[in-house]
Amino acid sequence: MSLPRQSEFKMPRVIPSWQSLRIVLRGLVFAVAGFALSVPPLHAQLYDSLDAYPPRWHLDTSDCDARIVSHKHLADGGVDGRACEVVTMTASNGTEVVLAYPIEPLVPIDGLTANLSVMSARPGARIGFRVRFPYLRPEPTRRPASVIVYGASYKNSGEFSSIGIGMIERPLRLKTMALRGEYGADANLKDPYVDAVVVNAYSGVGVTALRLDELRVDGIVSVSDVSRAVPHDASAGTDQAVANRVDADEPASAANKDRDNAFPNGKITRVLQHNGEPLSWVRTLGFDAVLLSKPPDAAILNEAIQTRVSIYAPAPSAPDPSLQSLLQPIAGWYIGHNETLDATRIESVEMTSRRLRSLPSQWQRPIIAAPSESYRRYVTMMDAMVQDMPMRTRGLTGDEEVRELKRFAHRVGDRVQLAAGIMSTPPERTLQQSEAIADSIGAPRPSGFRWHSMWLQTMRSLEMAPNAIVFRSTRSLASGSELDTQRSMALSFVNRTIAMLEPWIAGATPITPLPISGAPYRCTHLAKENVEVILLTSTAERGSEVLAGDGQTLDLLLSPTDSNKTVWRLTHFSAERLTPDVTPSGTRISIVSPDAAEIIVMSGDPSVGGDLSQLAGRYARQAALDRWQLAGDLVRRTRMQWQTATASRIGNRPAPNDLIGVAGQTLAEAEPLYRAGDTDSTLRMARRADAWALRSEWQLSETLMPDWPRPTSCPPIDCGAAEVQTAWYPLMQENGWSQNYLTTGTLDHAELLTENRWKFGKRLEQRAKSEVVFANRGSYAGPGALLARAASISDDPLSGGYEGTVIQIRSPTVRVPANTAVRIDALVRTIGFGQPHQGTLVYDSIGGQEMGVLVRGRSAWTPVRLYRQATEETELSVMFELMGDGEVMVDEVELRIWEPEKSITPPKPFRPLSTADSSGRADAIEEDDRR
Repeated sequence: MSLPRQSEFKMPRVIPSWQSLRIVLRGLVFAVAGFALSVPPLHAQLYDSLDAYPPRWHLDTSDCDARIVSHKHLADGGVDGRACEVVTMTASNGTEVVLAYPIEPLVPIDGLTANLSVMSARPGARIGFRVRFPYLRPEPTRRPASVIVYGASYKNSGEFSSIGIGMIERPLRLKTMALRGEYGADANLKDPYVDAVVVNAYSGVGVTALRLDELRVDGIVSVSDVSRAVPHDASAGTDQAVANRVDADEPASAANKDRDNAFPNGKITRVLQHNGEPLSWVRTLGFDAVLLSKPPDAAILNEAIQTRVSIYAPAPSAPDPSLQSLLQPIAGWYIGHNETLDATRIESVEMTSRRLRSLPSQWQRPIIAAPSESYRRYVTMMDAMVQDMPMRTRGLTGDEEVRELKRFAHRVGDRVQLAAGIMSTPPERTLQQSEAIADSIGAPRPSGFRWHSMWLQTMRSLEMAPNAIVFRSTRSLASGSELDTQRSMALSFVNRTIAMLEPWIAGATPITPLPISGAPYRCTHLAKENVEVILLTSTAERGSEVLAGDGQTLDLLLSPTDSNKTVWRLTHFSAERLTPDVTPSGTRISIVSPDAAEIIVMSGDPSVGGDLSQLAGRYARQAALDRWQLAGDLVRRTRMQWQTATASRIGNRPAPNDLIGVAGQTLAEAEPLYRAGDTDSTLRMARRADAWALRSEWQLSETLMPDWPRPTSCPPIDCGAAEVQTAWYPLMQENGWSQNYLTTGTLDHAELLTENRWKFGKRLEQRAKSEVVFANRGSYAGPGALLARAASISDDPLSGGYEGTVIQIRSPTVRVPANTAVRIDALVRTIGFGQPHQGTLVYDSIGGQEMGVLVRGRSAWTPVRLYRQATEETELSVMFELMGDGEVMVDEVELRIWEPEKSITPPKPFRPLSTADSSGRADAIEEDDRR
C-alpha cells in the first residue's frame, strides 16, 4: 500500500546573492542621492581675520548708557601680530554692553559654533549668538524679538584668549520658554534663526578697551538653503496656516489703525536706489537702506540681514512661504517704480494698496510712493511719500527748490512721513547722449561728476527736516568707471555730513533765516530744543555748476538775542569756536572764502560743543579722505581739459594755469597732514583747492559754449564732459549745418496748425482754461506765430513741474539718419509763470523732458538751441510744454543736420594754358635772357 501523496507547495524563487547585492546597492545609491538633494548643504565655516577696513563690530544694545569712544584697527595688535579691531567704550553701572557681528541667517543647531580671540585689561567679556524670532514683533519697535545665548567668558586679562560657543539648542529652548511666558501662549515662536555673533563687553564701570581678532564660525546651515530644500506645509491644519488665515481675515481698517513708520523716528534715513551694488559696500558709504527695482529674493534678504541694511522694494504678487522667515530687513513696500503716478493711476494704486494691507501680518509693511500730482488723494493710501527735487539742469534757484518742497509738505500735512529725492547721477539721457557723441568722434567718454550741485540740493532739502533722503541712481556705483567712483566718494562725503548733523536736524523746525551779506549765499535756519543749525549754501550756480565763495567774505548778521550764544563752525568736521564781531551796525559772524556749503551751530548751552566735537570726530577721517580725493580728481581733470582746449586753439581766453597750479600745490601739501591724522587742516586745504578748481572749470565751460547766455542744451556741457565738448566744438559754429528740414517751423500760416501737422494736447481742463491759437501780431518774422496760454480758473494758481503741465505742443516729425548730429533752434517769448518750476519746457523726442530747457521770464524774443546726437535712425519732433499760469509765443522752429561735407566749396578747376600763349611767353623769356 502506497503512502498518501502529500500536497505539493510551490516554493518561492531564490535570487542569487550577487543579484540581491546589486539591487540593494542600487537602492542605497538612489537613497543617498535623494537625501543629499533634500538636505541643505553644510558650509565649512565663516572666517574673518578682522584686519581690514571697515570695522565689522558695532554697539547693539546696553543697559548701562554705554558709549563708543573710539573704534578702529590696530595695525600690529592682533593675536598673530597683524591688525585687529579695537573698541574703546565707556559705561556706567549695568550688566550688558552687547557688540554684534552680523552674519547671514543660520539655523540654530548644536553643530553651530563660534570662536573669537579677545584681549582686554579686565576679565568678563562673553561670546554668544543672537537668535531672532521673525514672527514675534513686540511693540513699540515692531522689530523681531531676539534672545542671546551665551557661551564662554574671557578670564585671562592682559593676554589674548579664545572664547567660544556651541551646543545652543538646549539653552535656546529655555530662552524660548521664557519668551512664551512673557508674551503668552499665542506668541508665534516658529522658525528662529541666528543673525549675529555677539560679545557682551561689559566688565565694570568706566572706560574699557577690547581687542577682537580671528573670528571663526563653523557648522553653518543657511536658513535660505533650508527654505529651498524643505517644502512648505501649506495645509490648513498647521499653526502657521491658521495664523495666516486669521491675519488675512482682519479688515483693512484694523491694519490702518496701527501703521508702522516707514522710516525710523529721530533720524534721517539715507536710501540708495540699488543697481546691484554689494550691500556691505553700500553700508560703508553711509547708507542705511536700499531701494530695489524688483521684489526681494532670498539672496538679497540674507545679505541685508548680515549687513544691517534695510530694504524698500516693490511687493511680490503673492507671498512666498520660503521667504517668510527672512522678511526682517524689509522696511516698506514701494509702489510705482519706473512709473509716473499721476491722476490716471489713482485707482490702480488704490487697488494695490488695499492688496498690500490685506497681506498676512508677517508680510505687511508701510507703503511708500512718489506721486507727481494729486497728492491729497494719494496721501490716504500711503504711509510715506517721496518728493523728488527738480532736475538741476532746469536752472531753478535754491529758494525755488525749497518753496516747492514746502508747498508739497503743506499739502500733504503730517499724515505721512516725508522723504526728499535727490539725483546722484547726471540725467541718464544726457549721459547717454554724451557717450554717443564721444563714441562717434573718437573722444574719451565722460569721466567727471559735478557733485557739488547734488551736495547743495541735499543741504537745502534739510530745511524740510525730512525723515529720509532717497538718492536716485540709474547706474551701479560699483561699475568701476571713473565717473561712478567719483559718485561713490561724493555720496560718502554727503552721507557723513548728514550723519554729523542728524541729531540736531531730525525733527527740527524751520525758523526765520538770519540776514546775510557779502558772498551770494542762501540761509536755512533750523531749531531743535536749545540748538540752532544754520546751513549756508552758495547761490552762484549755472545748471549743475557751482562756485564757492573763494576770495569773498560771507557775513551772518545776528540778532541781539543771538549775540550771547556760543557759535561753532562744523564745515571741517570739527567744532570750531567762532567769536562774533561787534560793530556799530550790529553783531556779525564773518567767514572768509566760504565753502560751497557752510554749517554753523548756535546754542545757549556751551556744553553742546562737546557733543558736536565728538560726533563730528566720528566721521572726520573718512570725510577728509573723500574730500581730498574728490578735489584732487577735479584739479587733475580740469588741468587736462584746459590743456586739450588750448591745444585745439578754442577761444581767446588764456588758461588759468596759476589758479590750477596753486590748487595742485595745496593738495600736495595736504597729503602729509591727512596721513598725520590732521583732518581739520586736510579739509581746509582740500576745500580751498576745490574752490579754485571749480572757478577754473566754470571759465572753461564759458570758453567751450559760445551760445551762452541764450538757453542752450548741449549734452557734453550739461554733464561736465569738457573733453568731449572740445572735440565737438566745430558744431558750435554755423558752417557745416544743413538747410532747415522742418518746413512747417515758420508758423506763418494758420493752416500749419491743422491736425495733420502741428499737434496739441491739453490736460487739467477742470482746473485751468487753456488755448493754442495762431497769432497774426507780434511775431518774430513773417505774418504770424504760435500762441499758447493757460490760466487757473480757481483762486489758487497752478503748480509748477509736471503737476502744473497744461498744454503740450508737438511739431511734425523729421526722419533723421543714425549717428547724426542734430541742432534745433526756436524763438520763444514768455509772459507770466511766476511760481517756482513754471515756464515753457522746450525739448525733443531724442532727449526727452529730462534734457529740456526751461524758458521763463523772457518777455523779449529769446533764441533757444538744442544739440542732439541720433544714435539710430528715428523720427524726430520738437515739443513745447506749458507748466503753470502764463503765455508763450513760438516762432521760427528749425531742425538742421550736421553735414559738413556739403558745406565745403570745391576748388575751381585749373584752366590749361593755350599753345599760342605758351610759345609767345617762351620767346619773351629767351629775349630777356639775351639782354
